[in-house]
Amino acid sequence: MNNNLIIVLAILSIIAIGVVLWYRFKKDKNKQSDVILSSPQLEPAQFSQLQARAGFSSDVVLHVAASIAKSSNHRLAQAIVNEASKRQVPMNPVNEFKDLTGYGLTGIVDGRIIALGSQQLMSELGINTIINHQELAASQPANTTIIYVSINSYLAGIIMISDPLQAAF
Repeated sequence: MNNNLIIVLAILSIIAIGVVLWYRFKKDKNKQSDVILSSPQLEPAQFSQLQARAGFSSDVVLHVAASIAKSSNHRLAQAIVNEASKRQVPMNPVNEFKDLTGYGLTGIVDGRIIALGSQQLMSELGINTIINHQELAASQPANTTIIYVSINSYLAGIIMISDPLQAAF
């Protein structure tokens, strides 16, 4: 009986140590990722183009995209915020902000549900992008990141950012 108890405690200890090491590894990996994505030594990502979809204006799309991007320190978000500042497009506070690492950002701006991110994020949220992503990507210059903007579950626009790292949200 004592041997069984000792074995069970040993196994639980090994599992606990594994969980702690995994957590520390993930935490360190995220810190390294943040340093790479926001390092001032790297050439910053540059806003290159915005295409508003029918029913939405470029100013509205940039307004909601920049408002939500302002809550993130990601290099793609910074490019959007910089463009909005250049164009003097206002940025409003965001409620229920979520940074979905690898996908994009979501939140509520001016009472509207906003999603800013990858085609995969739009697909997972059930938002029809109406666009063939592969064809769109193939038509862009190298090192272009395509970011979709949805307002209240409708595709409102597409933002293209020139990024030498081709970082995803």
